[in-house]
Amino acid sequence: MVAQRLRIPAIVLLLPVGFAAGAATADVRPDELLGSLFQPFVSLGVGLILFEAGLRLDLRELGASVRRVVVRLVAIGTLLTLVALTAVIKLIFGLGWGISLVLGAILVVSGPTVVLPLLGFIRPSDRVRSVLKWEGTLIDPIGALLGVIALHAVLQGAVGERPFHPGELASSVLIGLAIGLAAAVGLGAMLRVVTRATPGQGTAVALMAVAAAVVAADLLRDDAGLIAAAVMGMALARQDELDISRIVEFHSTVVELLIGVLFVLISASVTPAQVHAVLWKALLLVAVIVVVIRPLVVLVGTAGSALTWRERGFAAWMAPRGIVAGATASAFALALGEAGVAGAEKILPIVFVVIFATVVIYGLSGPAVARALGVAGAGAPVVLVVGGGEVARAVGTALSAAGARVRLWTGSAAERRAADADGLEAVAPPLGLDLDRLEAELEEVSEALVVSGSDDYNALVAYELRRELGSDRVYRLTPAEPPAEPVPAHAEGRLLFDARFSHPELEAKLAAGGRIGGSGGRDLYLLEG
Repeated sequence: MVAQRLRIPAIVLLLPVGFAAGAATADVRPDELLGSLFQPFVSLGVGLILFEAGLRLDLRELGASVRRVVVRLVAIGTLLTLVALTAVIKLIFGLGWGISLVLGAILVVSGPTVVLPLLGFIRPSDRVRSVLKWEGTLIDPIGALLGVIALHAVLQGAVGERPFHPGELASSVLIGLAIGLAAAVGLGAMLRVVTRATPGQGTAVALMAVAAAVVAADLLRDDAGLIAAAVMGMALARQDELDISRIVEFHSTVVELLIGVLFVLISASVTPAQVHAVLWKALLLVAVIVVVIRPLVVLVGTAGSALTWRERGFAAWMAPRGIVAGATASAFALALGEAGVAGAEKILPIVFVVIFATVVIYGLSGPAVARALGVAGAGAPVVLVVGGGEVARAVGTALSAAGARVRLWTGSAAERRAADADGLEAVAPPLGLDLDRLEAELEEVSEALVVSGSDDYNALVAYELRRELGSDRVYRLTPAEPPAEPVPAHAEGRLLFDARFSHPELEAKLAAGGRIGGSGGRDLYLLEG
């Protein structure tokens, strides 16, 4: 709530709070609080985060104009970032190639939990917004997979002085892939049965299955559970016949809780002495990431694309590191430390400084940079009008004439054609489908006006939209008839116009020559004929 009021990313507050708590008292330190359970807790937490990220990966939702850019940023950009970071870390800190590779893989990931709120606040153009959103979402599990592979490469001797056994490294990856795919198939079969009889139990079944897959893979091969979790999420999301909307919604809540807990615990586990030992070199690493590596990656990834130089400049100034980097750093540092790998103790403080510095730099300067480049507010907020009849089109036309960007939701193809003829954007509503699509549709929405001809449908849609947008941003028409049972004030939301104007009355006034006007972008008024 404090971060929301200050309009800054929440982890800008969580990191220093956790660090200060860990420095001031021993009660918040993970090793004192959880003891030997800390490592399993972090592994399971990261597994759940990667599973949820995997559920949201669907390149089919990318527009053709940005798909090529996203693929290049994720494929070429990830490898370029990994190679550059590994070399720079080796040069700055003088660590072994193995630790440098692990650190490079950890810091490949971006921070969608930071990027997405910033994009919602800055509102850049649709193209650069889509690129940054999907890059951040896709690169988290991919970066974590690279980190796991790098970790196993070091533990199995592929990088370092110990003898290399390629079969052990390959078996770790294959075990994670096999268990992830098998768990996705098994969970899909269970969900088909559960959702028919007791759909509310689907989320509990999914949580149990993810935990079982992570634990089973880790028992067979250390840290194969992270691969299993990400693969399981991606494979489950590809089973189109499954309704996973409740699972996504529940796991999103769990992930938000885990992000807060893990950030506090991870930052509390870093001591001031550890940070001081790497501070200046870590800040030099941050400078190289921000000024050299990220712009180079964006230059290569967006070459020949339709993005303007201003949009490319903004994309080059938006790559904070987030929770996956911190959580994997904590897990990997413990694993490498237990294996006696030199330099393992520096992983967590270096990553901590990079996360905090990049979040502060990008989070606080992002809006100013966007304004300087002229991309802030390029993606104007959308006023959503639910309905496609005469009243809905009159409302949409009035708002559009007043300068607002309007989108209509209607399930009728005939009403969509009529809206198109009036110059209004009209699409089929995503209600009842997966949560991802609903969230994506509502990202740009500032207010929603529910004005269909069915009072029952209006009540249902308003209830669903209030859960996503908040009661103060959803308006509905007065019901033509009082509801059979009293409706709680919090469920009623806000009325459009006033209590005199139900849908039939508005239709009658429009038929009599009245019209709906708009002013100031979003203010509506009714002129009676």
